[in-house]
Amino acid sequence: MRRALPHRPGPHGRRLPHPREYAARQTAAGRTKKEIIRLLKRAIAREIFRCLTSTVNVPGIADLRPLRQSKNITVTAAARHLGVWLTRMSDIERGTCRLDDLTHAYRNWLQTA
Repeated sequence: MRRALPHRPGPHGRRLPHPREYAARQTAAGRTKKEIIRLLKRAIAREIFRCLTSTVNVPGIADLRPLRQSKNITVTAAARHLGVWLTRMSDIERGTCRLDDLTHAYRNWLQTA
């Protein structure tokens, strides 16, 4: 894990609400620049750990192709209706690309069509 973190937390510090104010507060509290960087690295490590250990609900896609085929709708027609490329629709149906918003819109359109 130590090797995965940058030597300096450059752009990651920008995700904090106010990194400059945070650094100023820490400097006013008597911390050195090295200690502030260490604290920022620890915050980044906590954020990464949270991302790695949290569960994510992935929408199912197994019903999309059979639903489309049962209504005799072509992939081309679905792509035109949703305003995306044909390959993007194919990727969604095969599960090679995860686009939750588009998948949700596609499913809603198929159910109302």
